[in-house]
Formats: sequence, structure tokens, C-alpha cells
Amino acid sequence: MLRSRLRRLVPLVVLVATGGCFATRGDVRIVQSDIASLRVEILKNQLEQRDALTQTMRMLQGASDSLAKVSARTVSIQGDIRGEMRAIREQMLQVQTLLGQSQATIARLRSEIESRSAAPVAAPPTGTVPPGAPPTSGRTPPSADSAVTRAPGPNQLYTDGRDQLTRGSSGTARMYFQELLTNYPTSDYAPDAQFWIAESYAKEKNLAAADAAYAAVASVHPTSEKASTALYKRAQLAVQQSNIPQARQLLEQVIARYPRSIEAELAADQLKTLR
Repeated sequence: MLRSRLRRLVPLVVLVATGGCFATRGDVRIVQSDIASLRVEILKNQLEQRDALTQTMRMLQGASDSLAKVSARTVSIQGDIRGEMRAIREQMLQVQTLLGQSQATIARLRSEIESRSAAPVAAPPTGTVPPGAPPTSGRTPPSADSAVTRAPGPNQLYTDGRDQLTRGSSGTARMYFQELLTNYPTSDYAPDAQFWIAESYAKEKNLAAADAAYAAVASVHPTSEKASTALYKRAQLAVQQSNIPQARQLLEQVIARYPRSIEAELAADQLKTLR
């Protein structure tokens, strides 16, 4: 409609401009009326365009707000998932600790068996012959005092060390664990003994000694179940001492050497937030 008005108005304006002396008052009024109408139409169109633009901006703003909320919710969900996964992994580490306690119980039972096996058999009194034994020719049987005292086995040493550590006697516990490592270096309990030596130092806040003991677990017993835990513990000691570069290096070693371990997953999560 606006274009048709413009097409009809242009000849009249040209006529008035070029030959105003030939235009009548009626023509002038028509032109003025059309100009006024044209202004109204233009203003109306501008208002409509402005309203449409305002509505479009509101829709875009609403979409942007909705997208921001969705993004924030997604980040929140991801954070919740990461937190839950970390809690699960930490619980699994606690389960491993409980399994270690069960191992200590098994070691205690084995030590009791070792003690019973090592106990000397009391010799019969002099001059008596056990039933069914052949007669002796006046020889005196060996007495109980002459029996050789056997050293405690690895199970007994490990059990005694764990008991002392539980009671808070870290130094005494280390003595048992160290004796186990010295006398039975190839025992199945050797990696655990080395690990608990490190734990005893950590309880005493002797971080340097604890770090060296943890390092021995990973270097001397790299295929043991305690190796990944010991390496992860070293990283935590580095964090406590604000040695972030070393902590990052140790966490990366955990992931590289033991990619399927629980400690590797914890290390990957910690590396994302470690600054």
C-alpha cells in the first residue's frame, strides 16, 4: 500500500514542482493529504519494525538465557558425576585397606601355626621310655632346654608389626617389618612390610623418610599391589610440601605405569585441578 501511494504521489509532486502555476488548489491539497498519509504510513511501518525487532531481541535473549541455564546445569551435573566417581574411587581404596587388614588377620593365623610348629616337644623324663619305643641302652634323651629356638617366621613378624602399628608404636612396628625384610626378602609380605614402614614414617610426620620408603616399594616391588598406592602416596606428600611440579610428575607416573589402577583414575582427576 505504501508503494502504491508513492507511485501515485510522485507525478503530482513533479507537476507541482515543475509547473506549479498550472496546479490548482485542489491538486495541492491532494498532494498535502497524500504526504500526510505517507508520513503516517512510514511512521506506522517504523513502529511495526521496531516492535518486531524488540520481540526478536527478547526471543534471542530468552534463548540465550535458556542456553546459559542448560550449560550451567550440564557443568553442575558433570561436577556431581566427577565428585561421585572420586568418592567411589576413594571408597575402593578404603576397601583395599580393609582387605589389607584381612590379610593381616590371615598372617596372624599363619603365625600361630608357625608358632605351634616351632614349639619344642617336651622330652620324656629321664629313664622313661615312650609306649611303643624300643628300649634304650641307658642313653639320656635330649632335654627341652637343648632344643634349638627357631626365629619367628614372616607371618609372625608381619602380624607383630601390624599390631604395634595399630597400637601407635611406630618405631617398634618398623623393627618387626625391617626384620621381615632382612630375613625374608622374597616373602609375599615383603612389599607390604616396606609399605607399612613408609606409613609409620608418615604417621610420625617424617615426610622425607616416608617418601624414601614409598619410593622403595615402587622400585623394589614394582609389580606388587602396593606399588601404585605407594607412588600415589608420594604425590600426596609432594602436595603437602607444596612441591607441585614433583607432584604432577609422580601423578603422571602413576597413570603411565599403572593405567588400570584406582590410583591412576584419582591421579587423572587430581591433575585437572592441581595448580
